[in-house]
Amino acid sequence: MDKPKALILCHWLVGALSALAALCSASDSHPASPAAKPSHEMAQLAIIIDDLGYNLRLGQRTLNLAGDITVAVLPFTPHGQELAEYAYQQGKEVMLHAPMSNHHDYPLGRGGLRSGMSKAEFLRVLRQNLANVPHVKGVNNHMGSQLTEEPAPMGWLMAELQQRQLYFVDSRTSAQTQALIQAQHIGLPSRKRDVFLDDKRDTTVIYQQLVLALKKAQQQGSALAIGHPYPETLQVLEQLPELLSHYKVTLVKASRLMTSVTPRAAKVASTTYCLAPPASLWPSTWAPVDPFGYRPELAEIDE
Repeated sequence: MDKPKALILCHWLVGALSALAALCSASDSHPASPAAKPSHEMAQLAIIIDDLGYNLRLGQRTLNLAGDITVAVLPFTPHGQELAEYAYQQGKEVMLHAPMSNHHDYPLGRGGLRSGMSKAEFLRVLRQNLANVPHVKGVNNHMGSQLTEEPAPMGWLMAELQQRQLYFVDSRTSAQTQALIQAQHIGLPSRKRDVFLDDKRDTTVIYQQLVLALKKAQQQGSALAIGHPYPETLQVLEQLPELLSHYKVTLVKASRLMTSVTPRAAKVASTTYCLAPPASLWPSTWAPVDPFGYRPELAEIDE
């Protein structure tokens, strides 16, 4: 090879090596672009267990469930504060399960948010409820088939939650609910319930509802289910880790599924009700003060 050709080849090699070095340096100094990430993530499911506060044993069993179960605690219940503290220690997320007026005149107990309240009275009761349950991150309605249909009190509720940086879950106890609409109107992080797990206290039915929630999570990307601390429900949920693995769904805290973006109006397939806690969840040795507008005598409490 003559000298001019050798010189040209040498310059070409130097240029190529310089370009390669610059490319390697750039790849080291910059993270991978979003396009390099997996094309999809695992679906997410949140499960809220309502009505905690009356039964200590079942409440503790709920909080010993594996994973990010979220619990909704009734205010002014005999074990509500204790269970909320235990939930916090266990890394569970705590919500206020706010009692609201219903069309069936089911008793609300202390802390009930009732139709016909003035704004001042409504906010006073709501703030007392929030102060009574520690570590609250969000709120959902207990019953409420009447109150959630009323735009004004729902607007008061959402404005207060927004000031406190809390989220709201609409349990969807009425097809005419205005709760989620009012939350979306002000951009409050919120979500509706997708599945009730235990309208029927039957382990086979509850299992089927849990599978339905998992499939909805797969189809939608996420889903939110609500249940209660019934022994039947807890028995099924103790199988949850295996089901999550089988359906490739991740259990997350309810707050992970909240959105402040206004979605399309959702169609409700059926109307279901979150009733007052059944007698089986009440403590056998404690008569709650004013649970349904009734104050027991001391002799009754001691029995």
